Amino acid sequence: MSTIRAQSTPKFEVASIKPCKAGDLPAGGGRSAGGAASGNDPGRLSLECQTLDRLIRMAYIRFADGKDWYPGSPGATPRQMNQPISGEPAWANSDRYTIDAKPESPQTAGMMRGPMLQALLEDRFGLKIHRDLRDVPIYALVVGKGGPKLAPTRKDSCTSLDFTKDPTPWPRPVEPRPCGFFRPDRSGGTETLGQTLAGLCRQFSVALDRDAVDRTGIAGTFDIHLELSEDDLFPFARPESAGDPAALALPADPLTAIMAAVQKLGLKLESAKAPAEFLVIDHVERPSPN
Repeated sequence: MSTIRAQSTPKFEVASIKPCKAGDLPAGGGRSAGGAASGNDPGRLSLECQTLDRLIRMAYIRFADGKDWYPGSPGATPRQMNQPISGEPAWANSDRYTIDAKPESPQTAGMMRGPMLQALLEDRFGLKIHRDLRDVPIYALVVGKGGPKLAPTRKDSCTSLDFTKDPTPWPRPVEPRPCGFFRPDRSGGTETLGQTLAGLCRQFSVALDRDAVDRTGIAGTFDIHLELSEDDLFPFARPESAGDPAALALPADPLTAIMAAVQKLGLKLESAKAPAEFLVIDHVERPSPN
């Protein structure tokens, strides 16, 4: 069994795991608890009516390294979050559980939802899981023939925020806007300031049929203008997605639009392959009584 947890991972002092009945489901069907560190209570982990499948994705993918998600972070893409998990029993997507756990000492939401939740699942569900590497198709972002045409981040063009130290949720009044965000510009395109090329690839991964990976070898941050509409980059905002992150409602041909926009930056996207991690369950059982 492969695990990313260190021996010094903090533990929960007490933890309650109870079956959740259909009438107990919160608004949204319990989906919100898997989001970006919702409910930042350093003294408690509360997860309502979650399936084992969602708990595993939360613990081993979304918060696997114990860090809270924040804009610009190397968090999991929607495709990674929805990757197949081999070996799941049928009840992993039907039975729901409410977890209420108190750590021995105050912890970040990311630590409780990641390594500490991993330990809890392994203890109470008897979960044994490992990671398997497989080659998958990707789009590699590389330098074009004429070389990159990237504008370095201008001083004070954006505000650098450390979301790992400041848990105050976005949006909030910040001027200039935070680095790494994407927003429509006045010309009908999209701009992102203080952006890394890895961060640019993460947004492309949301819109495309496979993940984009930065292979340019170019470090640093840039102020980037893309001749792309919101529909090209933000498929979840389209009406047909109904606000559901699992519904990948893509524009008719996002790849063509993105490739054309990237070319104007002196870069290009090309088909490639890369190893990707997949989760394989070796053993799991319904949780032991409290």
